[in-house]
Amino acid sequence: MAPFLLLLLTGVVEIGRVIFYTVAVNNAATAGAQFAAQNTITAANNGVIASTALSDANLPGMTVTPASGCTCDEGTGTSCTYPIPGPNNCANFSCPNNGQIVECVQVLTNASITPLFHFPGLPNSYQANGRAVMRVRK
Repeated sequence: MAPFLLLLLTGVVEIGRVIFYTVAVNNAATAGAQFAAQNTITAANNGVIASTALSDANLPGMTVTPASGCTCDEGTGTSCTYPIPGPNNCANFSCPNNGQIVECVQVLTNASITPLFHFPGLPNSYQANGRAVMRVRK
């Protein structure tokens, strides 16, 4: 019975690690997007956006990909969605029908999870992906 319980305990620990990594990369993407959405200056600073996300998660080997783009709100309440339109420069962007230019930021995060124990038939690593999209405040 002990080997079965040990195997079960190992599976529970691995599932817990996967959940931890998934939550961490999603929170990191949100932290990067929240920093970027402060204003147009922070939205253009990809290096600080990436370092904000990296320091939030503090996971080894995590990658961060920030991007920004523009869309038009013609009074219908257009919001930023994934994937963002662009990337493009909002200064050279124009909206038809007197619409309002909306700048969007997107932060994608990715981390690889290596299991503590390798079980036959299962992959050697798993990917945890996070993403956050926000409208930039003006």
